[in-house]
Amino acid sequence: MKKVKSALLLCFLPLVVLLVQPVQGMKAAEAGSLEAAIAWGLEHSPSLLTLRQEVEQLQRELATIEAGLRWQLSLDGGLNMAGAEEAGSGPGREGTEEVSAGITGRKAFRSGLSLEPQLTLKKDLKTAAEPEIGFTVALKQRLYPWVPSTEEQRYLRTRNNLQKAEANLIWQATRMKIDWLEGYLNLLRLAEQLAIAEEEYALAAEDMRLTQERAGIGEAGETQLLTAQIALKQAEYKKQQAANRFHEAERQWRLTLGLPADYQVKLAEDNRYLQQLREEILAEPVTAQDHGAYLPQLEATHYQLVAKRLDRAQLERDWQWKQADYLPQVSGGGTYDPSAQSWTLNLNLNYQLWDGGVRRLERENYEAQLAAVDREEQNLRAQLDAELRSLLGEVELAAMQVEEKDLALAKVRLETEVYRQQWEAGFLTEKDWTVKLLEQKSAELGCKTAADQVLLGKLRLFHLVGML
Repeated sequence: MKKVKSALLLCFLPLVVLLVQPVQGMKAAEAGSLEAAIAWGLEHSPSLLTLRQEVEQLQRELATIEAGLRWQLSLDGGLNMAGAEEAGSGPGREGTEEVSAGITGRKAFRSGLSLEPQLTLKKDLKTAAEPEIGFTVALKQRLYPWVPSTEEQRYLRTRNNLQKAEANLIWQATRMKIDWLEGYLNLLRLAEQLAIAEEEYALAAEDMRLTQERAGIGEAGETQLLTAQIALKQAEYKKQQAANRFHEAERQWRLTLGLPADYQVKLAEDNRYLQQLREEILAEPVTAQDHGAYLPQLEATHYQLVAKRLDRAQLERDWQWKQADYLPQVSGGGTYDPSAQSWTLNLNLNYQLWDGGVRRLERENYEAQLAAVDREEQNLRAQLDAELRSLLGEVELAAMQVEEKDLALAKVRLETEVYRQQWEAGFLTEKDWTVKLLEQKSAELGCKTAADQVLLGKLRLFHLVGML
């Protein structure tokens, strides 16, 4: 069962990703469509903008580190004047006036090697001698123990942070797309509820009119008039309530997407993107017994667990790099001056004999941090496992609800057909027939709402286990 389920997941993944990823730009989708609204939200949603800025900031930090490892050039120069009084010569003085300029290049490598060539020019202004030109090259390299340079360590940490931020951005963007889809479906159902409420209000208004006419000819009394008025007020209240819910839901949905005030969204049940997504997602069977198949994929792909593993690996690397501080430090370097045909080499050794117990305390701190990371990962695994079980249960219950609503709709349709025959035969009034039609519409709305819950539940399940 698990092997079969894993194969289904692998085959299902590319198509689901294709369907859930809407077009990246409103020009590629019909204006006002669901695709265009989601594409707009991906670019302008306030929540996603904040996450995207965090990613861009880390990208700039990486670029800054890389820029610091490229060649750096600096120019310096100056005028030096020096003099000395001759013994017994009175106020006479001898001195020099020298102007100098230089260009220094610097190149640092991630391995820790640094290279510094320097070109200098010196000219004594009191003599006719030619300017003195000098060129030297200096280098420095840590030889033992080898660990990444400070800049390399900073680069690796920043790259890890960027990887976590990008994974978080992708996760949150997909979650928001599901939320936006839920909001769109909710608007569709609220619009249908509003339409039904308006028909019920029109029916109550017509009933009120007929009651008033009957009262005018003495066929209806005060009690019947009050009953009709109460029914009309109740229908009016229900219509206004439905309208308020629809407009409030629309305002909130537009806010989460960051849609401009003048942007018009088309609510369409037959939306192509929505229909394709519904067909593919609802065709994938999901039961509570699939927990064992989904759990390994969840643990392998969930962005929070991946982040915890990155944190643990970075903590271990930091500790390995720290160990180098307690080993003998050997570094080498040298200079070469081609103009003077001279060179120098140096080899330096440094070893700390006693640290006062710092190393022991740092190890205790490392072990405590490692235990905390492991504990957080275990807690997160337990929380995600509970969320997985909850979603599987919700999807299963939603599917059962669909079956119940389908049966209720089938029953109402049979009753509606009987009502139609009786209405056509003249045994029922127009009001009785209209009321039955509204009952059928309400049952159809219940079926759609139940199917929406299955769709959304599966989307959230697939998102959780890394299929979206």
